[in-house]
Amino acid sequence: MLPDEVIVSRRAWDALRDSLYRLESAAEDVAVDLEVGTPTKTDYVQALAHLSEAVRQLQDVSVEPVALGSE
Repeated sequence: MLPDEVIVSRRAWDALRDSLYRLESAAEDVAVDLEVGTPTKTDYVQALAHLSEAVRQLQDVSVEPVALGSE
């Protein structure tokens, strides 16, 4: 193992990857939704709520290094 590498649990890695995917998808959804027609204030509020939920899910993910053989 190189000095700048760390090991994380599969569960933590999967949670991080899934949360990042949800955030990316939410960002794409918002971009597409707000490009169509003339967005209203309500559209922007809903878009922000959608993005905020994805960010909150990502904030809940904890990725800590683990020692070999600890899991």
